[in-house]
Amino acid sequence: MRVARVVAGKIHVIRDETEVVRLGRGMSATGFLSEASMKISCETVTKMAKRAAKSGAEIFIVGTMALRTAKNADEFIKMIKSSTGLDVHVFTGENEAKYSWLGAVDGFDLDGNIIMFDSGGGSTEFVAGSAGNVSKIISVPIGAVNLSEKFFNIHDKPIKKIFCDEAVEHVKNLFIENQVYKLISETAPAKIIGVGGGIVTMAGVKFACENFVPSKLHGCTLTMSDIRRQIKMYAALTLSERQNVIGLPASRADVILGSACIIFTVLKMLNARHCIVSINGLRHGLLLSEEV
Repeated sequence: MRVARVVAGKIHVIRDETEVVRLGRGMSATGFLSEASMKISCETVTKMAKRAAKSGAEIFIVGTMALRTAKNADEFIKMIKSSTGLDVHVFTGENEAKYSWLGAVDGFDLDGNIIMFDSGGGSTEFVAGSAGNVSKIISVPIGAVNLSEKFFNIHDKPIKKIFCDEAVEHVKNLFIENQVYKLISETAPAKIIGVGGGIVTMAGVKFACENFVPSKLHGCTLTMSDIRRQIKMYAALTLSERQNVIGLPASRADVILGSACIIFTVLKMLNARHCIVSINGLRHGLLLSEEV
């Protein structure tokens, strides 16, 4: 949830909260949202909607990959409506990417070509263009949750390198299938901006942030060396041990290796040695948009 006040056309964030609920947990195997995931997700959305309403906010609820693909998505949407009285707006991958782009580039003084990627729980979006113009959008149905369920669903044990290699190869093949590699030739040379909970968490781990420090993370650089180092570290730790890593919220400990493998593959595919981290993405883009 992000609550903001608009003053003289500028966004001033007054409340920013994240709770990891895993709405799509187990969906890659069944195609359905589980009753338990829907229940906790609905409770969390209801709680956040009440907090936002107390701030006097106009509330806009967005659904992404899980609600685009779940066979029982309508059931969850009706559950939210019944609990909050509010509609859920399910975005296409292209719309999700467009608003993530708006949020990601806001406030950066960037010239020339830009490629933004937003890796979430169930999908990874790419947007290419310049600061004022979007030229291409690609949405790939792979994220930290479904990748982790496929390759790293091992109970509290270190992950063997072969599984990491297989996960990276799987992501690479999906990127090739969706022609992500074409972004290089069409926008080269380009600055790479990464958004989403996974990459922000990895930046927090890099700088050993015990608490979320926007000024330290926004605009920082994550290199291929940083990413390789973190993949090796997460794979070597049990789930319990990962929960003690400074900068890594316990709620992300089970999917952070999946995030890291995707981000590693993004940079490999785009032939980049590093990327810029933005703490602003979809929610910030929605605040900036006049269409919402």
